[in-house]
Order: sequence, then C-alpha cells, then structure tokens
Amino acid sequence: MDKFLFGVATSATQIEGGYNQDGKGLTIWDDYSAKGLIQNGATCFRACDSYNRLEEDLAYLEKLGVNSYRFSIAWSRIQPKGYGEINPKGIEYYNRLIDGLLERGIKPMVTLFHWDLPLGLSEKGGFANREIVDHFREYAKIVAENFGDRVELFSIFNEAQALIDFLFLRPVGDGYPPFSTQKTFEGIHNLLLANAAATYALREYSKNKVQVGMVNCTHCYIPIEDGIEDVIRKEMFKPNDTLFCNTTFWDPVFFGKYDEELIKKQGVDLSFVKDGEMEYIKCVPDFLGLNIYIGHKVKLGADGKLVPITPDINSNFGDMWGDYMNTADAMYYGPKYMQERYGKPVYITENGCTLSEFLIDGRVEDQVRGEYIRRYLTRLIKAKDEGLDIRGYYAWSLMDNFEWSSGFTRRFGLIYVDFETCERTPKSSFYKYQELIRSYKEAK
Repeated sequence: MDKFLFGVATSATQIEGGYNQDGKGLTIWDDYSAKGLIQNGATCFRACDSYNRLEEDLAYLEKLGVNSYRFSIAWSRIQPKGYGEINPKGIEYYNRLIDGLLERGIKPMVTLFHWDLPLGLSEKGGFANREIVDHFREYAKIVAENFGDRVELFSIFNEAQALIDFLFLRPVGDGYPPFSTQKTFEGIHNLLLANAAATYALREYSKNKVQVGMVNCTHCYIPIEDGIEDVIRKEMFKPNDTLFCNTTFWDPVFFGKYDEELIKKQGVDLSFVKDGEMEYIKCVPDFLGLNIYIGHKVKLGADGKLVPITPDINSNFGDMWGDYMNTADAMYYGPKYMQERYGKPVYITENGCTLSEFLIDGRVEDQVRGEYIRRYLTRLIKAKDEGLDIRGYYAWSLMDNFEWSSGFTRRFGLIYVDFETCERTPKSSFYKYQELIRSYKEAK
C-alpha cells in the first residue's frame, strides 16, 4: 500500500468562499446565488470559508492521515474574467495550499474545472462558444507554469455530464431556457476540445512529468448470478435514453470518435465537427477518474436482457438514488469493465453518501457513513489485490459544504460544518476513515 493514495476530495466553489476577496472574479454560481436560484436562498459567497481557514483545514487533513488531497482551482481566482489578466493573489493562495500539502506529505491531485465557469465567459456563451477552447488552453498553461513543478496529478473536468446537464438541459433554478439536444451536443464537443487543449498544455508546460486524466460519473452494473458478465460488458457501454452514458465522454478522448449508437439514438447532426477535431480530442488520458457512489444489481431476464433487482424493503436509500449500503461491489465491477475498455489505471475520485445528521453535545455520530466507507474501500482494496490497476481512493468529502443547487441542505462531509459560524467538528466517520487508513498502511 506504499503508493496507494488514500485521500479526500473537495471543490473550490463548495468550500472556499471569499467570492470577491483579493481580486477574484465572479462565477456562474455567484450569479445563481445573487439571483436567488439556490435552494432556500442559500449562497456560495462564504461557503465553508476555507479561503480564510486554510491552515485549519490543512491541519485537519494531516490529522485524518490521508496522503493525497483532491481539490479544484477556481479559474476566476486565477483569471477574474476567465481570460486576460492574471490575479497574483490567486496564484499565491494555491501556492500556499500546494506547499502546505507537500510539507505534510500529502500529494495534491488538482482539478482544473469543477463547474465554476467564470461569469465573464458565461456572458460570452460559455461552452456554446468555441472561443472557450482557446481561453481554457491559456488557463491550463498558467496552471502548468505556476504549479506544474510540484503537482504531478491533474484532472481536467469533474463530471462533464453534470456540468453539461445544468448548463444546457436542466438550468439551475430554471434561470434560463434549456438548450436543444443538438445545441447541447455541440456544447459537449466544445468541452472535449477544451479538455484536449488543457491536457496538451499541462503536458507541455509543466516542469514535472505529469499524469493528466478526466473524471466522470460511472454507471456500474453488479451481477448477482454467474455467467452474465459478457452481457454486462455490453450493457455498461450502451446508450440509454439520455445524452449521457459511460461512452459519451470517454470514447472520444480514447478512440477519437463518438459512440455511433448514441449519435443515432439522439438524432445528432455531426456536420459541425471540423476536419481534424476528433483526432485532436483524442488526447488519451493517463488515468480514469471514476466517481462511484452506488451500483445497480442485475440478473438476466428470460429475454436475455438485464433485469434490475428490486432492493430489499429494509434497504437504506436516503436521497442517494439507490441502495447505497449494499452495492459496494460497484468498486470491483466499475473499475474492471472501465479498465478493460480503456486500458488505463483507475482512481476512485469520489465516493461518499449524504445523511441527515446533527451536532449534539459536540459530537456527530454518523456510523452509517463510516460503515459505507468501510464497505466500499474494503471492496476496492480487494479488487486491487485481485489484479486491477487501482491507484487511489478519495472520499467525498472532507467537510460538509455548499452542495450546488441544493445549497446547504445535504451533508456529505467527514467534518461537520456549522454554516452560521463555519466552525468545524470531525464526525465519527472522520475517525473511522482515519482508522481504516492506518490499518491498511500497517498491513502493507
């Protein structure tokens, strides 16, 4: 386990706050907040105030015992408008964060873009405008030149599916009309061009030899009977009734082409694709970043198709979209089939659960989350021991935070945050994960 990364993950908008401090520009989430589009009128303006509590949060990371931390850079803290002028105070902040991690023996995994589009670029059309590709390349070059001497692991986009969903199809708070399927797919294409541009820039301008990947949601089937794995292999990579499946973003960056069945099923006209663009998009990431929260148990029906298993009546659903406590085998089958298709090492870049919980007498007892992490991490380590090339695990999330359009109504953290005071209190799951990390390291 010497080189295995035990980590936690966060993102800038969700924890930093300081939305207008030290020259930072506004993002679409600041705009959504100001317009009252977030649940209960919440805003991301302060979030967890991590921008002003950096040393405190670094101390918690050290106490937890992780050897890696996945965080995102706020583009508008580096370039306030998303283009042009560079903000030295933003560079300084992330230098302090990166250096603070390295001093504590914690390896940074840096995400370039976790949904926080600078408002200046949004006003120019965002990912509906091809100009964003050049701006994103410039941003990635700045990141490489300033941080690529110490950071070895970069992911470009976090969950492009979710980003495209709320930018084009299901606008936050119904703040603007949705786009057509055709225009949405053109946005996907621009995003993939930007992904490639940033990947090439990081590889070219970083002083380190860097590993650059992409992070996506992963839909996982879990067989409950023998002899159906070949069927699952096909079904995991078949389009569903939406624009989003496991091939939407991965196939283009590895194979230089879109899933033909997906294009046909959605009726997309690809005449907008210019000569050479698909080859350019084929940047071949160095690793697969898989965000896995649940899996879906299946068996084979009489017609030879997969049939979902109805969970036991006592299964714990919460608002986790499925039977999250009993599908830890997703940590085997997800990486297994994704690695077979794309041939790259895997990091589980997010895994966690949201619970209704309360601070009582200075304690938060969230044994359910602790048990969830134990089950999923244990199965992942077993998959690694069985020969899958799995390099790390990141729990989502270090602390309760601003949960996008849900505001502060959902808690995923290992640390409880009082959103009135921003005071932090480690939960019982914090100590459970700490114990798991220690035990795995001792057993190496």
